[in-house]
Amino acid sequence: MAATATSSTAPTSSPSTSSLPALTVNGSSPTAGPGDGGGIRAELRKNMLKKLRPYPLRHEWVFWHDRNSNTNEEEWEDQLKEIAGISTVQTFWQVYNNTPFTTLPLRDSLHLFKKNVKPIWEDPRNKNGGAWIFRVPKANSQEFWKEILMMAIGEVLQEVVHKGDDICGVSISVRFNSHLIMIWNRDSNNQESVDAIRDRALESIPEELRPVPQNYYYKKHSSHKFFKGDSAGGESASSSVPEAPQQVPSS
Repeated sequence: MAATATSSTAPTSSPSTSSLPALTVNGSSPTAGPGDGGGIRAELRKNMLKKLRPYPLRHEWVFWHDRNSNTNEEEWEDQLKEIAGISTVQTFWQVYNNTPFTTLPLRDSLHLFKKNVKPIWEDPRNKNGGAWIFRVPKANSQEFWKEILMMAIGEVLQEVVHKGDDICGVSISVRFNSHLIMIWNRDSNNQESVDAIRDRALESIPEELRPVPQNYYYKKHSSHKFFKGDSAGGESASSSVPEAPQQVPSS
């Protein structure tokens, strides 16, 4: 027992590379030569650290879970919960891989929105905007959702919006035999920007996942029945989005 105690309290030495074989280039040590300063080894270490460093995203994002319930309008926002903030590619995949949307109850939603933007119609960044809504069969929805998420964090959608417009976030909402996948933008009146978002999404989606025109459409947030404008309350995407498009836009 005494030997065990002594072992557990012994100081831990720092990792050392002294036992590694020396690197050589054409038979010479990388540290050889005047003024070299271990150049090759330092460069290798620099490259290794660069690969280990988390790759930052251009914008910070937040994952949200929106639980559908029968609560009244004053209590609905309590059902909207922040899951995690995302600032690097690594953290995105960590959260994505541990947030399986396939287990969500009917009419629950997941959202990925830029930091400081809530996934509600009345948020200041959303209230004048709208969303492209894609009705995707459940057999295709997992891959479709992943593609849309990567377009969002990779700025593939953002780079086609016009001046004054912005990509606010993306959502997925569970329906009986499909999922509604949405791309939210800031300015619903900028028709060129709205069309550019649709075109970029469709051209970036693999052909086998691409929906037919009858299964996608654009809807302004202000046209929803329960939109509250400048009032304090608000409603998210999960409960009031219609199952089928009311009007199919021209492509």
